[in-house]
Amino acid sequence: MTKIGLIVGAGLAAWLLAGSEANAADCIVPPTYINGYLSEVEGEMTVKAGKGCGFGLNGIEGAIDEAVIVQKPKVGMAGVRGLTPYYVAKPGYQGPDEFSYAFIGTGRHGGPMRVVFKRKVTVVP
Repeated sequence: MTKIGLIVGAGLAAWLLAGSEANAADCIVPPTYINGYLSEVEGEMTVKAGKGCGFGLNGIEGAIDEAVIVQKPKVGMAGVRGLTPYYVAKPGYQGPDEFSYAFIGTGRHGGPMRVVFKRKVTVVP
C-alpha cells in the first residue's frame, strides 16, 4: 500500500470508528431528489480534507437490497458500510473529485429499483 493509501486509509478508519454521523462543519450535502425508481441524479457536496460523509436512504420508498459504488473517486476514497455509502477526502488535498453510488432493490410498487447518485465533490482545507 502506498503512503497516500495509508493516510487515506487511516482517515477512513477514524471516520468509520466514529460512526456514520459527520460533523456538519466537515461535510455539506444538499438534498438530492430522485425522479423515479430507475434514475440517475447528480448532486454536489463539500467536504473538508481528511474528513468523511455518509449517505443515507432518506426519501427512497421501497426495499433496498444493496448499496454499491458505481464510479470510484479519482482522489478520495469511497465505499459502503451496510447500506450506507461513504466518501472520505484525502488529507491535505484541496480541489474537485467525483464518484457515484447506487441503491438497488425493489420499488414501492414491486418493480425494480436502481437509483444512481453522482456526487461532484469540492474538497476544502
